[in-house]
Amino acid sequence: MEPRDPLPRIAVVNDVAGVGSIQARVLREAGYTVDFIDVPKPGATLPLYAKILILPLRLAGYVPIIRRLRRTPYAWLHIHFLSYGFLGVLAGKPFYLHAHGHDAHTNLRRPLIGWLSRFAMRRARAIFYVTPDLARFLGDFGDRSYLLPNPLEPSFFEGVTAPTRLEKLLLFTRLYPIKAPEVAFAATPELSKLASLAAVAWGPLTDRFREKYGRFVEFHERVPHEEMPAVIDRFDAVIGQMRLGILSLSELEAMARGRVVFMRLDTSLYPDDTPPVANVDDAASLVAAVRRLQNDPALMARLAAEGRMWIARHHTAESHLRVLRSVFSRFDEGAAAGSTKAKLPGHFKAREL
Repeated sequence: MEPRDPLPRIAVVNDVAGVGSIQARVLREAGYTVDFIDVPKPGATLPLYAKILILPLRLAGYVPIIRRLRRTPYAWLHIHFLSYGFLGVLAGKPFYLHAHGHDAHTNLRRPLIGWLSRFAMRRARAIFYVTPDLARFLGDFGDRSYLLPNPLEPSFFEGVTAPTRLEKLLLFTRLYPIKAPEVAFAATPELSKLASLAAVAWGPLTDRFREKYGRFVEFHERVPHEEMPAVIDRFDAVIGQMRLGILSLSELEAMARGRVVFMRLDTSLYPDDTPPVANVDDAASLVAAVRRLQNDPALMARLAAEGRMWIARHHTAESHLRVLRSVFSRFDEGAAAGSTKAKLPGHFKAREL
């Protein structure tokens, strides 16, 4: 039997919420030769006018990356965040783009960065997007856009013990207007009578909510991402976003840890396999849902178990790889060879539920 040709050498460019680095590991486990190249982001948290002022500094940081991409014989590039697609254009290599949220629903509406993003999107082989709500923002690119749910870090699947009682709640979402955290916080005066409450001090609305609801909610500072499994485990359930209708990374990580998630879910975005969450849309329904689970431990246990199984179907290394290989093989026959499984530890334990 003749040995198989090695899989192509590729570059995964940029890291968004840790997805790029995880994806690089997933592809290496499948047999690809992968270089992970992060992009420097000086001033990433500054307002727009300040970002414009330091633009020369940011551009200078891109020069060595472009030089490396041009000189290295990559079969293709996989670039995270739509506006960074210009790196693929300047590298002169085939590339895929990966949309994460803000780059699609906000940046595409802005004149300069929107134009730059579309310029790259027209030249990309295909465009991946991480949550189903982003499809409508991709407009004319829908015929070559593919839903690619984020793979979770293996640590979120390991050593999970689901709680049996609901006594501690974590408001686990960024405190940004687009997440509508005010809906959840409006329920905290009543919720605080049912359970202890905590929130992550994360986002521009933190000070406002701390001042208004600090007597009901304990605010915790952010911790490094690798510590999040232990943080989630200190709580019995979480409250997620209340506007977008989708599961973002916070909700997914909580479900992987066996925690019930209270959130607003748009079920039309998940027609084939609806996530088993406690679907609420206002303060009153949130309070009622918490009471219901406190009075029905069996229902709470069932939702927790079903949530982990749902995550195992859609957000493991293997499920992520399956979509990537399917799309890659349409453009490169060599991409279809090699392993069909990603063997990151922890993921398959979740699949055995």
